[in-house]
Amino acid sequence: MKRLFVLAVVAGMLGAMLVGPALSNEVPPHAHLHVIGLQLDESGEWPTGWRKCHELANGRAVPLHAHHANLHTGRAGEAQWQAGNVVVPVLPPHTPWNNCAELEAFFLGGE
Repeated sequence: MKRLFVLAVVAGMLGAMLVGPALSNEVPPHAHLHVIGLQLDESGEWPTGWRKCHELANGRAVPLHAHHANLHTGRAGEAQWQAGNVVVPVLPPHTPWNNCAELEAFFLGGE
């Protein structure tokens, strides 16, 4: 149950960054990062690390027809989360990261 709450929190944070500014527009095609082995703080609300991060589809956009229903939500998104993984969108200017290094700097204070 706690993981579902954390998923809702993370999805809400990302959704606010992505969907909020784009309510009147269609979300443009965008790249995704696959974060493997996600570790969260004691509250279960903030990442403290992960084992590996890599760009899905070599940094290219995933077709929108396969997007949220398969990457972030639905059975595939839930299976990713249960395995300790998450798919993070790269959608400048709505996200402050363009790659794994910038994602790490944003969440973990890395370089």
